[in-house]
Amino acid sequence: MSYWVYSEEGLPNPQLAGKPSYTPEYMQAAGVQIIVPERTWFKIPDNFYNVSHRDWTDRQGHRTHVAAEDLIKIFEKRFSERGVIFLDHEPSDTERRVYEMKSRDANTAFRMTQVEWYENQVREREVTGQGRTKPTAYEDQCYTTLGLTKPYSVEAMRAQRHPGEAVGEQIVAALSRLEERRAQMSPEPPKPQQDEE
Repeated sequence: MSYWVYSEEGLPNPQLAGKPSYTPEYMQAAGVQIIVPERTWFKIPDNFYNVSHRDWTDRQGHRTHVAAEDLIKIFEKRFSERGVIFLDHEPSDTERRVYEMKSRDANTAFRMTQVEWYENQVREREVTGQGRTKPTAYEDQCYTTLGLTKPYSVEAMRAQRHPGEAVGEQIVAALSRLEERRAQMSPEPPKPQQDEE
């Protein structure tokens, strides 16, 4: 049985490769490492093989078999909340659209938790004096992807001076994103044609 994988973001993230404070994240378990491309369905091989060594004198090693279904169970537990989708069959076009939407929603929720975690650490720093204020490269990307105002940016400082104006702009931006999303989810039915006289 073959498995198909889809992810809203690449693992490791190619946009953040080489940036300071970014540690590449891989899907790996049982000595098998899989690189997941961004927004692409791809097939995982059914079987993987490793060479393991009992100790430092075992130069030849032993070949061990790792089934894809065992890896998928591990990967689902670790990465499903991040928006990585695993299917045991090749998805149809309808399934692709549905699962891509689910992946995007899960990834958006995951990124929101990352932003919330960072902002809680900033508040802790303000209160206790311990913690951090600089976001990691991934957290910075989360702000950009979600369309949120980055703390300590010019926009954030302006929002502190004129709080009502900033909140109004955020509401308008959120409503426009909602309208775009609705338009993507349900295309308008065709309008009835009127006979010309």
